[in-house]
Amino acid sequence: MAEEFAAIAGASSLIETAEVRRDIPARFESVTIADRAERGVQFVSRWAGILAFAGTVAAIVWLLL
Repeated sequence: MAEEFAAIAGASSLIETAEVRRDIPARFESVTIADRAERGVQFVSRWAGILAFAGTVAAIVWLLL
């Protein structure tokens, strides 16, 4: 635990610490089948909600007229 405090005390500012963390490369190759499937499900569910709302409004209008 003393080493952690020494590392924090050794950092001259929070800006320098943030700059060091920003240099870590992001891993873009980690897109899995589950990630792609989730994007598809989100797309379909977004349009399903819109279509359900439009269908409900159309049914109410049909019943009133």
